Amino acid sequence: MESEREAGNADVPNSESAANQFLGMIANYVLWPRMLLTDWNPAASDIHYAVEQAVETTLARYASDRTV
Repeated sequence: MESEREAGNADVPNSESAANQFLGMIANYVLWPRMLLTDWNPAASDIHYAVEQAVETTLARYASDRTV
């Protein structure tokens, strides 16, 4: 996050918060259900989709005007 901000590709006022938001989106689908549900086993394609959606959401929030 910080390197993208420094390169002018992202407007990230707090990189730690942004990273936590990104990881939280992924963890809510991939990590936490596995800890709570013994039979949770999403397909690799579903995990890939969850990560892609987290990336798109993060880009929509933090992309600089220059990269949109």
